Amino acid sequence: MNPNLIFRIARLAVSLVEIHARQDVRASTEELLLEIIQIAIRAYEEHAGQPLDPALIKAEAPL
Repeated sequence: MNPNLIFRIARLAVSLVEIHARQDVRASTEELLLEIIQIAIRAYEEHAGQPLDPALIKAEAPL
């Protein structure tokens, strides 16, 4: 996932918390949630279909 998208989602989440703290209008909350969802979809689409590095797959440690 693109680090810029991660930071953008985090900033939007912080904005959402600030809106709730100030008890601003509901429309702002809905717009922010919609933007977070759109960014998450874009991140998924950019990542989907990329080759998987087998070196990243490790056996789980025994319990």
